[in-house]
Amino acid sequence: MLHICLVEDNEELGDLVQQALVDAWYICDWYQSVEQITASKAERYHIFLLDVMLPWKTWFDYAEQLRVDSHAGIIFLSAKSSLDDKKQWFTVWADDYVTKPFSMEELILRITALAERLEPTHYFKLREVVIDWKWRLAKKEWKHVHLTPIEREVVWCLLRNRWTICRRADLIEYVWGTDAMFGMNRSLDVAITNIRKKLWKEFIETLPGIWYQLWTKR
Repeated sequence: MLHICLVEDNEELGDLVQQALVDAWYICDWYQSVEQITASKAERYHIFLLDVMLPWKTWFDYAEQLRVDSHAGIIFLSAKSSLDDKKQWFTVWADDYVTKPFSMEELILRITALAERLEPTHYFKLREVVIDWKWRLAKKEWKHVHLTPIEREVVWCLLRNRWTICRRADLIEYVWGTDAMFGMNRSLDVAITNIRKKLWKEFIETLPGIWYQLWTKR
C-alpha cells in the first residue's frame, strides 16, 4: 500500500488532497510544515507531495536531505507555472511538478505513474515462496497466496529489514502509524501468525514482544 506524505500549509487544499488520496486507496498523512515530520515518520513514505510556497530554506533543505536518506519520490505543488520556475524546481530534485490549481484526477495519475517508476520490479524468492513486488503478489509452490493489506505491509517491512532485526515497535509504527503504538499489539500477533502459516513457518525468528527477523540464510 502506497504511503504518501503531503506537506501543505493551506488547510482547505490539504484536506481536499488528503481525502482524494484516501478515497483512491492510498495512505496519506498531511502535515502543514516539514518540521512536523520526524526521521522515523519520513522512513515510511514512498512519495512526498511538497508545497513549494513553504519557506524556501525549510523545504529546500528537506528535499535535499530526502535525496540523501531516501529513495522516495518527490512531487512539487506550486501556483508558479512559468518555465523558469519549473526548471528551478526540477533542478532541486523534483521527480514531477504539478501546477495549482490542479484536478485531483491529474494528481492521482501523476502519483500512480511515479509509483510505478519507483516500484522495484524484481522478485524475492525464499525456498518455495516467491514475492512479486511489482504486483504485490505472493506465491507458494507456484500457487497464489492471498495476503491481507496488513499482512502485505508486515511482509514488506520484514523484507526491507531482512539483514537486521525489526523491532516490534517499528513494525507497528510502519504499518499502523505512531498513534496506534498501544492498540495494535494483538493485530500484529495475528498478522505474524498468519504469515507464518501462509508463507514461512520456520523463517521468521522472534524474541517475543521485542523483535522479529526474516532469516534468509537457512
